[in-house]
Amino acid sequence: MANYKLQLFVNKNSPISVGAIENLHNICKKYVKGEYELEVIDVMDDPEMAEEAGILAIPTLIRKWPQPEIRLIGALTFQSRVISGLGIIIPEE
Repeated sequence: MANYKLQLFVNKNSPISVGAIENLHNICKKYVKGEYELEVIDVMDDPEMAEEAGILAIPTLIRKWPQPEIRLIGALTFQSRVISGLGIIIPEE
């Protein structure tokens, strides 16, 4: 099982959402190193899933695992905010 299970709700036509996808991939590759599952959901392609998840703004990142579920809403451009919000512990060098 992955250490992190994430869902990212975006509009892939939006530059902010594209930036959020890239930033999240970079963070996960650097700090989680493959021990994650990331599901990217385009709200234009799957509005029902967005409605079921209660998505009110995009991008919205949901950490499904580990519990408790955490939601980060907004541009996700600040790596420190995303790392802290996801509860990723960065080992000291």
